[in-house]
Amino acid sequence: MQRYLARRILLVIPTVLGVTIIIFIAMRLLPGDPLVAMFGLEGARRFTPEQRASMEQALGLGDSLVVQYGKWLRDIGVGEFGKSLLRGDSVTQFVLRRGPITLEIAVIAMFISWAVGFPVGIISALKPNTWMDFASRFFSILFVAIPGFWLGLVVVLVLILWFNYKAPILPVYLWKSPWENIQMVIGPGLVMGLGFAGFVARMARSSLLEVIREDYVRTARAKGLREQLVIVRHALPNAILPVITWSSLFLGVALGGSVAIEKAFGVPGLGVTMVDAILDRDLPVVQNLVFLYTTIFIVVNLVTDMSYAWLDPRIRYE
Repeated sequence: MQRYLARRILLVIPTVLGVTIIIFIAMRLLPGDPLVAMFGLEGARRFTPEQRASMEQALGLGDSLVVQYGKWLRDIGVGEFGKSLLRGDSVTQFVLRRGPITLEIAVIAMFISWAVGFPVGIISALKPNTWMDFASRFFSILFVAIPGFWLGLVVVLVLILWFNYKAPILPVYLWKSPWENIQMVIGPGLVMGLGFAGFVARMARSSLLEVIREDYVRTARAKGLREQLVIVRHALPNAILPVITWSSLFLGVALGGSVAIEKAFGVPGLGVTMVDAILDRDLPVVQNLVFLYTTIFIVVNLVTDMSYAWLDPRIRYE
């Protein structure tokens, strides 16, 4: 186990380096001029070549690409993620201010996806070809097929027409105003969670259907164990592994900030921050947030792999 963990951690290093190279190159290939985003088209045109070169040097854009990349790696190594070109705030401040909102939405979404999707998938697998199976499959496919941003816009429209909903401008934190915070994050969490619940239900159903046909499940039944005990003790622990794998991917997406859903609700989370930074061509914010999202995915996948041996004793790491 320790050797496997050490190998996985060592593998993270080249993975992260490769990701940083891709992110850095992609950011430099984006169309647009940061000076135009900062000063407008007319303002940027008034700069003389000397003034433009001086401004680019002050922003760190006048160096060669190799030097810029090296400075970025150095900043990552010391935990300094740079500052926004337009607002002057550091990326760390953006994450600390808006990260808790996205984290709350992710937690709510994952809770709803499991609370709704897992029981639905289990019922569908245990009652195949019945009306409960058909109903659960219909609703799971429906929530998978409906785009999250469209469902979010519909929910926002209903809230505006019926409850005079107003999108928040600034983050409202749970420890400062719990009720206002819940009002802000429950909508995006519910919409995202229902979408995830459809995937969880389908994965739980297919995995459980496969497991309950295994020999050890038939042997448990032949010994006279109650059906409920057979499912809970023998089938579910093995059927849950694929669901956890998919959920880890969803958790990475949710923690990265669902851009479309946050934008639909106007929630000031990391997803909205990413959209605004891309539109403004704010390179430090974009590349550091993308790096943060990638790191989250890597860590979540590593923790998921480590959890397999605890959930299923048959799995051993050499």
